[in-house]
Amino acid sequence: MTFIETRAAFTVRAAFDTAVKMRYPVLAVGKAGLGKTVALNWIASQSGAAYCEVAQHTKAIRPMFLMLHDAYGVKRDSKHTYDLAKDCMNFLGARYGPTRPLLVDEYQNFTPTVLRELLHLQERCGFALLLAGNTHRLAGTRRDTHAVDQIESRIGMRFEIGQPTREDCVRIGAEHNVEGADAYEAIATYGQNTSLRALCHLLQNCAADTSGLGSIRLPRIETTLRGMSCGGDVLRLLHERRNAAADDLRGPA
Repeated sequence: MTFIETRAAFTVRAAFDTAVKMRYPVLAVGKAGLGKTVALNWIASQSGAAYCEVAQHTKAIRPMFLMLHDAYGVKRDSKHTYDLAKDCMNFLGARYGPTRPLLVDEYQNFTPTVLRELLHLQERCGFALLLAGNTHRLAGTRRDTHAVDQIESRIGMRFEIGQPTREDCVRIGAEHNVEGADAYEAIATYGQNTSLRALCHLLQNCAADTSGLGSIRLPRIETTLRGMSCGGDVLRLLHERRNAAADDLRGPA
């Protein structure tokens, strides 16, 4: 997804600004596909913040420390977890001047024990920390309720990222050269009932069908929707709305 100033982007930016101001961990969460990762990467490029994404191979304690080294571009000579932790304390603390904020994407892939270690590091060093991810439970939550309690006590503020707005869908449609009020009505209906990622995927498929030439109009959108798994439901919703609008125009019998 190309960066577009959507509701999700504004929410993530507000969460980032709060983290920088408070110097306390801030959480930004929402469903998958709302544009969190795009917004985080844009903020990192604009602000100079360090960005990292928690994957399967980085969700244990030692890989977490290695991930922080990579995010800040720090050479890692140590092999042992204890030494890596000491290194992180050094370059994340105030010893070498102000530390760049840290943006952690897909934080829910951490186990509570590892996330608690990261929050302990932040508490010791005082760098700005924004955790972003999906509204899923942390990995292994059932096994460590004590760690979860400690995590919740360390989160300064929580920001909820809501569903795409009509304006979000219109902005994305303009970026993809959508044309016609009926076409914008269709993509707004689709985007608000799915996600921004799904909407971009729909419009990219529409553009591919036309070889990227010309604008994207309603017939092309409907044709593409018919070939998509959830397209039938959206088409039915569109037809219902058109019929309702037509009835309103005709007025009472």
